Amino acid sequence: MLALVACGGGGSDAPSSVTPPPSGGGATPPPAGAPKTASTLNNEAEVADFLNMAAFGSTANDQSSMIGADAAKWLEIQFNAPTTLFLPSLKSRFEAGETIEDTEHRSAFWDAMITAEDSLRQRMVFALSQILVISDMDMGNVPLKMSHYMDILSDNAFGNYRDILDQVTYSPAMANYLTYLKNRKGDPETGRMPDENYAREIMQLFTIGLVELNMDGSAKTDGNGNPIETYTNDDIMGLAKVFTGLAYKGGNFWDRDPDAQYSRLEVYPDKHSELEKTFLGKTILAGTGPEASIDEALDHLFNHPNVAPFLSRQLIQRFTMSNPSPEYIERVASVFESGRFTAPNDEIFGTGERGDLKATISAILLDESVLPGTARTREQGKIREPILRFVHWARAFNVDQVHAANEWSLLYSDDSKRISQRPFGAPSVFNFYRPGFVAPGTETGKSGLTAPEFQIVHEGAATGYVNFMSDFIRDNSAAVNEDWNTFKPDYSYELSIVDDADALINHLDNLLLTGRMQAKTRERIGLVLDEMPIRYDTEYAEDDKFARVAVSITMTVTDPAYIIQY
Repeated sequence: MLALVACGGGGSDAPSSVTPPPSGGGATPPPAGAPKTASTLNNEAEVADFLNMAAFGSTANDQSSMIGADAAKWLEIQFNAPTTLFLPSLKSRFEAGETIEDTEHRSAFWDAMITAEDSLRQRMVFALSQILVISDMDMGNVPLKMSHYMDILSDNAFGNYRDILDQVTYSPAMANYLTYLKNRKGDPETGRMPDENYAREIMQLFTIGLVELNMDGSAKTDGNGNPIETYTNDDIMGLAKVFTGLAYKGGNFWDRDPDAQYSRLEVYPDKHSELEKTFLGKTILAGTGPEASIDEALDHLFNHPNVAPFLSRQLIQRFTMSNPSPEYIERVASVFESGRFTAPNDEIFGTGERGDLKATISAILLDESVLPGTARTREQGKIREPILRFVHWARAFNVDQVHAANEWSLLYSDDSKRISQRPFGAPSVFNFYRPGFVAPGTETGKSGLTAPEFQIVHEGAATGYVNFMSDFIRDNSAAVNEDWNTFKPDYSYELSIVDDADALINHLDNLLLTGRMQAKTRERIGLVLDEMPIRYDTEYAEDDKFARVAVSITMTVTDPAYIIQY
């Protein structure tokens, strides 16, 4: 079992006589040379550390070109980058009569994480997808429906959380997944009751959680020291009446238009409960229409004092720290409440409206505890989940022909023989792991630290990760079309220094580990390379060079310093 461990090592930059590999995508970095602030990226390690948190890892070009740039300015550029959307291309192909495979939404998201210019937005989409969870695992062939949902998250990633709650509620994918699609009002004659699934999960998972919270994320307690529950079964039953009468667009509750699976749901008043609806101290009067009832309910949930600390803690976990401090949570939650954040360079992010996500994510990434050059302890680390590790490798080595639809291992990466995780493929509405998970039998567990990502770490998954990465690193992944060499890494720079073990190790340390390679890993890579001589003047020389590079990278991406960022 992996555990948070101290990382050491480091090394000099790669030789300047060889041109480093080009960037693997991402926004054009801001110009260097501006006045220094607390968010200035002063060296390659700080650039790499920041992009590990804010994007999907850095490339060699990022690490050299962004020295002296301001992280806050990078955020501004990312906030203004064109939005990557997923539905338009699939929709146009579908409407032209093309068959859309049931995996195409997930392959499109893999591609976007690696190549899209709006990398912060797509990182936010990934984070939100693990809070407002839907999964295609048991939904059948729904690529258009899933793409519509993905676009809700992408469109609103830097908007307001209240708007996300509205659009998620009216999305066919969420209604399908949490079973309130065509949810009818109760019928006392037959005993039919409104479906309670969404009412329960929108409270438990999307807004307020199970217990009342202080602004620092700690639980409020009663006079006996017990946590105070946020809702009861009566609250679920009252709220369930709100989400009745929602069905596909089409003018008829039972039918749907051809584009209904990727259009906003419609409300059907005759199927909506006209009864009084009471929950969480709120009463919606009898006879209130469906749209007004939903608006009132979402407003009440959104304005609950739990929302800011509940959501802030989870977003921090997805970007920067697996076990954030109460002080960090409170600082971010306060920004969520105020809707405005002032960066170290005095730039202001946010509209000033409660729930502003641009302000919130700025507060997370520019918090005093994670500013460039700030020393962080192991307890302040983040376990990088397998998806983030793979995407970083793909970007770092500028993979050619990025087309996940041609890669079996990416289409079905949730298999435990692979990496036990894939985008929009969580095993349940509770995601791949719970935000409060404390891993038994680990150093983090002994210290009582939450480490959600450890919930998908076990012997099988660890082996699967190594095999998965090794296949891609060696350019030997199983393709749908074997005649098309997708995800081909560019190792031209690494091959140019492959006969110098120290130079290669130093380069990989800087490129992938922000200079934190463990001494033991450095020693082991060196010993392995000593056993892999290059047979010059033979037909095997190029194969030997490639093998040395591949094994060095494989050992690097399995180093704890690659899996743990701090």
